[in-house]
Amino acid sequence: MERMRFRINAPQVITETIDGEAIMINLGTGNYYSVAGSGAEVCGFLEQGADVEMVIESLSQGYEAPRDSIASAVRDLIADLEREGLIVPLEGDSSASVVAVAAEREARRPFEKPYLEKYTDMQDLVLLDPVHEVDERGWPHVQPAAQADGA
Repeated sequence: MERMRFRINAPQVITETIDGEAIMINLGTGNYYSVAGSGAEVCGFLEQGADVEMVIESLSQGYEAPRDSIASAVRDLIADLEREGLIVPLEGDSSASVVAVAAEREARRPFEKPYLEKYTDMQDLVLLDPVHEVDERGWPHVQPAAQADGA
């Protein structure tokens, strides 16, 4: 898993980071998620194309915690994200050049374990919304069959 890269499972999953928290909505299931702790950073690194080892290394440089603890937490979060269908393995050359993910930091911070919270309370409303009837380009490009049904 260390050199594996992942991507957000778009267009089925949409994501936004707000105030250090990644919010993800799976339009296929209607579930939405909060990725808190250092998880928003993990998601940001994955979106940039970083492999798992790069994510672990970057967090190890920015947080005060044993590298093994950070590595375990990152692997657990990635497994949760993949299990929920929020990320998928990135196909192609895993050795591809990626923008450096290690940001300059003034001081190492205490490590906050990343965690995924799942919410199902709005599932019915999300599934009713036509935003999930999109083609491979994502919203607002509606699938031809969905356009015909709504006409």
